[in-house]
Amino acid sequence: MGKSDEYHFDYLDDNSRFADQINGALFKGRQVVKPEELEPADMQFVYLGKELGARENFKTITDKVRMWRGRLIHILAVENQTYVDYHMVFRNMLTESISYQRQWKRKKAAHEKEKDFKIGTDEFYSGMRKDEKFIPIITLVVYCGTKHPWDGARCLYDLLEIDDELKDFVTNYRLNLYDCHEHDTFEEYHTGLRQLFEVVRYGQDKDQLKKIMEENKQSYSQMDSETRELLEVVAKVKIREENDTMEIIEAKYDLCKAFVDMALEGEHKYIINAVCKKLQKGKTPEVIAEELEEDLSEIEKMIAAQQQTGNYDVAQIYEVFSAGV
Repeated sequence: MGKSDEYHFDYLDDNSRFADQINGALFKGRQVVKPEELEPADMQFVYLGKELGARENFKTITDKVRMWRGRLIHILAVENQTYVDYHMVFRNMLTESISYQRQWKRKKAAHEKEKDFKIGTDEFYSGMRKDEKFIPIITLVVYCGTKHPWDGARCLYDLLEIDDELKDFVTNYRLNLYDCHEHDTFEEYHTGLRQLFEVVRYGQDKDQLKKIMEENKQSYSQMDSETRELLEVVAKVKIREENDTMEIIEAKYDLCKAFVDMALEGEHKYIINAVCKKLQKGKTPEVIAEELEEDLSEIEKMIAAQQQTGNYDVAQIYEVFSAGV
């Protein structure tokens, strides 16, 4: 699990945030799921897909599970990646199918232990009673990519070459997908998730982000340390300690003054650092721009700044680059 995964995993471990994520994404802000109603869940119910050997893909996934009123809620947080997992529909289908299969195996094992089915009956061969029920699984995919909105499939039909006349005979499967890029406001959230989604959504629009922060100054001026740390990781922004303001009980952080200007700076420095590494490997500007999914003109400016400094010091290169922007 990478650094981004660790932060988001811990962040959603808080029941208030977990409930806020579900209520905001699935119920449009209605407080349907209460934090006090959430209970720990057995992770064995959830299929994590390690058998597939796709370990690199699963590094970008945070699995967080809670039991709520006899239902299993599973959040998949797709974190800060520059690509969209185009087979996410298949992954979710497989995860949920095997999760239900595991529930059935547990029930079947329990019946075999009790020997409560008569040999040769339907129940015996089925491994379950006719009226036996299973725990429903609700899976939410949260996309926090900072480069572009989700442009992958949202249901099984999107991935199939299928004629309309055949759709009635092919069962569809739909993702519960939340992509903050598809929203303009985040008033349905009541925890630091609101600030997280605002920064990811408007991180490339300095003026709009500044406007939002000014309109919600109190929220951004009274930010808890966990949200601050998550923003630093997801938005690739370092919050300077001199901008912190301390209050009794817990640390709060005033980002209104520092964050807007630093958001753009942090993004540029992050890209410059990546460009330097690729330059040292002898890669061309065209290849670097393609691999980083950035405009060639911007990459060429950064390379020109690097050549002017004559070294690979990111801070120095950024000063030259920003002076010419």
